[in-house]
Amino acid sequence: MTLPAHDRVRGRPHLTVVRGTRAPVAVEPAEDWRRLARAIMACTHELAEHLVGHRWSLVDEALRERRELLDGLGRLTLDGEGRSCLRSLSEAVRESEAAIAEMMGKR
Repeated sequence: MTLPAHDRVRGRPHLTVVRGTRAPVAVEPAEDWRRLARAIMACTHELAEHLVGHRWSLVDEALRERRELLDGLGRLTLDGEGRSCLRSLSEAVRESEAAIAEMMGKR
């Protein structure tokens, strides 16, 4: 049922509770690791933008943030797909950090 935002008689707004609970909402474990994996990928994209834009002061911050996200992913209870994702992301992070370290050394 849809109700108007204002009561026509008094013209005052009112609130209608459609659904609510005081119990914590259970989140599916696979949703957690997928959300973290997306955050790691977004952080990697941000890191690449900092590198291309020569914003060296932000590179360290992005690297630190990505490591923290990866550590958080490693602390989760993962299924087979999650463990495979963790291995792939860990390897990609190691490779990119090695490349960045070499590039920063040549700067």
